[in-house]
Amino acid sequence: MKNTFLKRILVGFFLVLVTFSINAQNSPIKYGKVEMADLQMKSYAKDTAAEAVVLCDFGTHNYTYRSGQGGLKVVYERHRRIKILKKAGYEWATYSFALSNSRTGTAREYALNIKGATYNLVDGKIVTTKLEKSSIFLEKKSENLMIQKITLPNVQEGSVIEYSYRIESDFDTEIRTWEFQRGIPTLWSEYQVKVPDFYQFQLITQGYEPFVVSSITKESLNFGPGLESVAATYYRFVQKDVPALKVEPYITTIEDYRSQVEFEISAYVPTGGIPKHFSSTWNDFSKTLTNYDNFGRLLNKGGFLKEVAATIKATAKDSLSKIQAAYNYVAKNMTWNQQRSFMASGSLKKAFEAKTGNSADLNLMLIALLRELDIEADPVVLSTRDNGRVLDYYVLERKFNYVIAAVDVQGQWLLIDATEPSMPLGTLPIRCLNGKGRWIHGESGDWVELKTNEKLAKTLIANFEIVPEGQIKGQLSINHISYAAHDERMEIKRDTKAKYIDNLKKSHNNWEVKKVEFEDENEIERPLQVKLDLNINEGVGVAGDRIYFNPMIGEGENKNPFTTLERKYPVDFGTLIEDSFIATYTIPKGYVIEEMPKSMRVNLPEDAGRFAFMVAKSEDVITISSKITLKKTMYFAEEYELLKRFYDQIIQKHAEQIVLKKAQ
Repeated sequence: MKNTFLKRILVGFFLVLVTFSINAQNSPIKYGKVEMADLQMKSYAKDTAAEAVVLCDFGTHNYTYRSGQGGLKVVYERHRRIKILKKAGYEWATYSFALSNSRTGTAREYALNIKGATYNLVDGKIVTTKLEKSSIFLEKKSENLMIQKITLPNVQEGSVIEYSYRIESDFDTEIRTWEFQRGIPTLWSEYQVKVPDFYQFQLITQGYEPFVVSSITKESLNFGPGLESVAATYYRFVQKDVPALKVEPYITTIEDYRSQVEFEISAYVPTGGIPKHFSSTWNDFSKTLTNYDNFGRLLNKGGFLKEVAATIKATAKDSLSKIQAAYNYVAKNMTWNQQRSFMASGSLKKAFEAKTGNSADLNLMLIALLRELDIEADPVVLSTRDNGRVLDYYVLERKFNYVIAAVDVQGQWLLIDATEPSMPLGTLPIRCLNGKGRWIHGESGDWVELKTNEKLAKTLIANFEIVPEGQIKGQLSINHISYAAHDERMEIKRDTKAKYIDNLKKSHNNWEVKKVEFEDENEIERPLQVKLDLNINEGVGVAGDRIYFNPMIGEGENKNPFTTLERKYPVDFGTLIEDSFIATYTIPKGYVIEEMPKSMRVNLPEDAGRFAFMVAKSEDVITISSKITLKKTMYFAEEYELLKRFYDQIIQKHAEQIVLKKAQ
């Protein structure tokens, strides 16, 4: 199943290579020619919840010769038509795209021929409202980036909108990524790219939707009268009836699963000239990073840490103690500014003096300190979960956005992130658990698995008595373990303990909390315990001579996170999961048990998950035990139905009640 998943995510080079000349296909729609059937459409049969539908999205990328200027210019053209079905779809009437400028100002992109229109059906006739110049905006984001925006006029439920534009670009080694899939369904999406053969590109595709057309053909490219034709490669990709890309629970980022094609320049090979290669090997990548001023070169400039290292050496006698002390120093004395990067913001010494920095400042500083302690430490660059997965097929520096420290301890990697002081040594934040990272060791390196045996775990232990008047009272201990402990400690630190308690009460409005105690609040190696004395005033029903209550006291599973009938991409929890609940209930004198849940066990295939619900009674005490264990961090699409059914069974069991009856 794993191989199937990887094939779906990344398909490297495409299917057909034909060595004959072929003319580009025309757009399936013509600007201004709107079909009456599209205007009359009330809903989209394949997705009746859709707020809008892309009727057609057509784009081309070509090269043209710049007369009198020398060299080639890129021409990118796009034409899109959208049906608006509901008010929520009005947002699709506003569209923006990026235009780049080089830092030196010698290369630019220009938007030309922007036009658009809204079509409405009024008394059986098509009424056209054209895009006005006042609704076309150019916003400067930085010296190197401009955002072109348009807003279509007179949009209503039932409207059809369309717009087209042309971009002329001096960036001849860049091809815009084409997304076939977006948050609404798409009936037809097509991208045509024609590239002279002296440019060589890597083709990178991803997604789960099939191509109607996916061809790579050879043809000649003519730049105009008096100019020789050159050999060219023509790419054509078409997808049709593409479903909306919808965010599902437990994924890295939805961008990992969007159907798209992108191109990465690999070489420029001029006729009779010297080839220039842009792509590199992973060892070249290591060499490049090692020689960056804001990366590798900083690691040998740790002189400002000598006093810190000397203090650590005076007390820490073995390697592991030194590593722990170095981690403690950076994590507790530096503050992460929440900015993620694998490149330092500047001098590590300046960050050290300011006591704050981005993720690279802190973790490269940790590596430099470890080296001052004669510990061999190296960086591992990675992509965080919300940034998407790293492609090990292609050397793409832009896919990385984070760096951590790596130390080899007795043949095992110890991976360290100093940005989270409430994390124990060697426990990576969940954001870093994203497949694999690249270890940088001088001019070489290797892949490192970013995984954990730590759990997102919580155990509730309760000792309650049932009051005949309809109340549960007693003690409850909530034990937050590993990642759960970190999350709770961060909440306490961020909001104060008083606010934490207030939030706890608000999230359980039927709990009357009498007393709260915290144990091991600052002991990050241990679980965080929150102990409560409480009365539960609701959730216990009294009807005649019977008492009804749910023994999970609102802490059970009551909503399945997996609601769709099927799922195309994996369920990625990031960590192992374990939830336990153990409660004893002393029943009031004069009552007997009339009904209570039966014990139950559910196992996923290959022991990938377990649910155990056990019920026992002894005289006037009922003991309830529930434990949910997910033993894998990722479940593939083929396992989705079983996982969904697994949660359905848990929810059903957690909803069952205990019924007590007054003895006769």
